[in-house]
Amino acid sequence: MDWERQFAGRMRRVSPSPIMELIAILGKRQAINFASGLPDPAGFPIAALRAESEAILADDWRAGLQYGEAEGYRPLREWVAADLAARGIPATADGVLIVNGSQQGIDLVGRALLSPGDVVLTENPTYLAALQVFDSFEATVRAIPTDEEGIDVEAAAAYLRQPGVKLLYLMPNHQNPSGISLAASRRRPLLEAARAAGVPILSDEAYLHLRYDSGAAAPLAAGDPEAPVITLGTFSKTIAPGLRVAYLAGPAPLVGRLGLLKQITDLHTGSFTQRLVHRYVSSGQYPDQVARLCAAYRDKRDAFLAALQARLEGQATWSRPAGGMFLLLRLPEGRPAAALLPSALDHGVAFVPGAAFFPGGDGQESMRLNFLSPALAEIEEGVVRLARAIAG
Repeated sequence: MDWERQFAGRMRRVSPSPIMELIAILGKRQAINFASGLPDPAGFPIAALRAESEAILADDWRAGLQYGEAEGYRPLREWVAADLAARGIPATADGVLIVNGSQQGIDLVGRALLSPGDVVLTENPTYLAALQVFDSFEATVRAIPTDEEGIDVEAAAAYLRQPGVKLLYLMPNHQNPSGISLAASRRRPLLEAARAAGVPILSDEAYLHLRYDSGAAAPLAAGDPEAPVITLGTFSKTIAPGLRVAYLAGPAPLVGRLGLLKQITDLHTGSFTQRLVHRYVSSGQYPDQVARLCAAYRDKRDAFLAALQARLEGQATWSRPAGGMFLLLRLPEGRPAAALLPSALDHGVAFVPGAAFFPGGDGQESMRLNFLSPALAEIEEGVVRLARAIAG
């Protein structure tokens, strides 16, 4: 059978991620990996997770290994609601949906709100996998200019008033791929513009907790509790991504409908992993875990920026993130990063060409660099190799 003829038309829009293709290449050759989207496994709280897993299997195995509610494990939803409330977002357990990673949250919101031809507004650049989700629903993505203080609010307000706009997606804290955060002075005007236009914001807070500079990062929705914000959060970056436990929070009627979508998608997030995450975060160990990660990751961020300054000053420019996992490096105009990648791999270092993160069609000279995945001792050597590749 010719299976290509059997696919629905929308499947023509589903294409491989360039990041996953690069990971496949790296599986066959040695390189210092600045291309990964992975957190450092050295930060996973293995001993605590082992102990909590054993406790579930001893005391709660009947429920932990059984089917559960589509909306998620109620105690975990209550914990998330309380945590959001402490951060300035009025939330209840009925307004929280536990999902299989924040990626599923993006997918559920897209399925629920987007029809073919609807417009989604995003930062430029933005999270590649979100763009792929929106494209799979045959939506039109319009890119809003972004600078070192985040999205251009005046431009966003103008776009929000245009017909056909159904959603604004952004990462307000330490975003992927640039690491920049939305400035405090821009948050309330953006929220007010969305509320006036009647367009919901999907606020992806995947990197909220990974803050290395002074001052705590605040979730976008805390800036105006009346604004139409759907908040996505995850435990992937602070506990372990393989658990696939994240959450979506918003108005209870919306979350209830999204719960129905989740039910027909995969029934529910894993009963065991939800209990594991809940036991861990409610045990009092979570704040110390986040603090340990931030201390270790701060050292890596600082080492990376120092190496770039020493090796590439005058040859490139780059973002200076206050947190998160990534920074965006730009080569001089006319030097596409994708053309440099084979040479970089030959020198033993990998990066992700940045163009795919730019729905506006620019970004050819940019590359995304992950400063968390490599070991601290590898960072200097990796930047040396990158500098050699850039120098030709």
